[in-house]
Parts: sequence; structure tokens; C-alpha cells
Amino acid sequence: MLLIAAAMEEEVQVALSLCRDLTRVQSQGVSLRQGTRSGRKITFLKAGVGPRKAAASLERALEGIQVSHILVIGYAGALDPELKLGSLVAVGKALLCTLGEDRQSLEHMRLDSAFELANGEAMVRAATTAGLDACMGDTLTTAHVLGNPEHKRLLFDKFHALIVDMETAALARVAQSRSMPISCIRVVSDEAQDTFLAPFSYDPSVNIPARAARIICKGNPVKVYREWRDHASVARTSLGRLLAHYL
Repeated sequence: MLLIAAAMEEEVQVALSLCRDLTRVQSQGVSLRQGTRSGRKITFLKAGVGPRKAAASLERALEGIQVSHILVIGYAGALDPELKLGSLVAVGKALLCTLGEDRQSLEHMRLDSAFELANGEAMVRAATTAGLDACMGDTLTTAHVLGNPEHKRLLFDKFHALIVDMETAALARVAQSRSMPISCIRVVSDEAQDTFLAPFSYDPSVNIPARAARIICKGNPVKVYREWRDHASVARTSLGRLLAHYL
């Protein structure tokens, strides 16, 4: 049985909306949903945001259900300046990166682990058949929000990953520990040059009170939210069209 995992409810809903006969099931305290698509049963997991939470959710879910393959879906930030809003990236390799306790600047972010993912070419073919812009590439997984264009440029130059997210590599580590195939396709919700997430972006040179003040000083949180929702709407449409062809 296929398990589709995403961090946020609205990402899960993109796939759920394509299915019929939806039901809820429990696995080790994790709420899952199941449905059918083209006669095939699919299980859905809202894993939560961030590597630790997502990995823990997947671990618990897999204790109680039989899964043959995991598909991770969701939004991502572009590191590659050539990627546009709504572009799809089928992940070939997920890079788990961390900051050392003694060297907290992003310049010193290091590669912790790398995981090979499956079915990237098939997902790209499905996307292009649907008339969507898609490519294969690596994703950088970090525990921090990255919304500053300069930070994105630095990490793109260092790791050459096309996108950044907060869950994929952590989920891949869980799958690998169980010798379970895992795939991922993500859609760009903010381009490399976008700045609307910059106030929330991790900056190790700024302490927590200063980060809070920076968010407040942005001046118009409603405007930031609306910009995010507009971008998410474009991303959601692309992801939905891809899944309609791929599933």
C-alpha cells in the first residue's frame, strides 16, 4: 500500500481531494486517513513541520500499518534562481544538513547524511505529460526556515541542491532504516529571490528577542500572509495537476 506523507494539512488535502471512500484509522496514536484512487488504497499521513516531528510521526505510523512505498509531497523554497513559482522538483537525493553547536553560522552548515530517492524520472514524465514545468534535483533538508535570498544563494553555491525543505531527508532516514522505498516531489512556493519569508528566516547572529522584533517591524503581517497564500495557491494547483496524472 502507498503511504503519502506531507508536513501540513493543506498539502495532504491536495492528494486527499483526488480520492474516494475516505476513512480515518489510528496507528500508535497517529491519526491517518485512507482512501482509494483508481481502485488502489492509499494511506495519508500529516507528518508535521520539521525533521524531528516528521520523522517521529512516520516511525509511529509505520508501527501499525503495512506500507510498500512512501511518497512525500509538499511545498519547498527554491535555492536555484532558475526555478519559478509552481515548478515541480522530483527529488533524486535528500541532503540532511545541520549546524554544529560551536559554529552556528550558515556558512558552517554541514552535510550530515544523504539519501537516494526512487521514481524521480517517472514523476518528471507525469508532470511534463500534464504540461507542467518539472525537473529532477536534490533537496536540502534543514530544521530552520530559510527565507533570506542571500542565505539561499549561499547554500545553493555550497550544496547545489535545487530546493530546501524541513522534512524530506528525515523521512528518508526512517524509510531507509526499514529498507522501504521512498519518493518525493515538491513544488516551489517561494522563489530564490522572494523576500516575504525573510523576517522568519533563521539567522544565528540574531538572538530570539531580536528575531521577534524583526517580525513585528516587518510592519504588515496581513500582507505577508496574503502573499504567502497567493504563492501557496499557485503551488497547490501545480501539485494537484501532477498528482492527478501520477497516482
